[in-house]
Amino acid sequence: MTLRTTKKEHPDWSIDAPANGGMVKVNLTVNYNFLPDKVIDLYKRFNGMDGEAIVESRVQNSMIAYVKEVTPDFSVMDIYSDKKSEVNQAITEYLNERLEEEYGIHVSSALVIDVELDAELQQKVQAKEQAKQDAEIAELEKQTAQAQAETDKVIAESEAEIKRIQAQAEADANRIIAESITPELIQMQEAEARMEHGWVTVQGAGTVVTNQAG
Repeated sequence: MTLRTTKKEHPDWSIDAPANGGMVKVNLTVNYNFLPDKVIDLYKRFNGMDGEAIVESRVQNSMIAYVKEVTPDFSVMDIYSDKKSEVNQAITEYLNERLEEEYGIHVSSALVIDVELDAELQQKVQAKEQAKQDAEIAELEKQTAQAQAETDKVIAESEAEIKRIQAQAEADANRIIAESITPELIQMQEAEARMEHGWVTVQGAGTVVTNQAG
């Protein structure tokens, strides 16, 4: 009798398994080994049958049945993509729970390698994935638009502040000029202009001179 106590990888099992929302075909790879302290009992129980023969004739059917007991806890999308790691963990733990007791087998990992869907489910899954991608693109575009709007707002506020500062500076300059024009200054400028040009009148800022004499 040969019972491997070292880890062994079984080739993929193809299992038609029920899921929440439909049936899925999963290809499952299982890494396992026979527990050393169970070997003698298995030898007696199976009359010296080889370990691989036990797996193929007895364990395989049990394993497939146990997988089918786990998969209904997950949706088609969970198994297909969203939560495959959680599915693997749940199957591994359940197989260990059942197979260690029944066959002295420890399962180190049970991995869903591939999932096949029927045409109708495949179409629904693709539609859902496309809707998800469209929603992600729409959200990205929305965020981009919001960011651009914030940028435009900052630029507009900055330009408005610059214009306000410029207008205030101009107003302050005009006020300073207006405050500097006194009657005495105007009289002095008129006197200076008459000496140079004849009869003139200084009318205000900028020393605007109007010839009154001709």
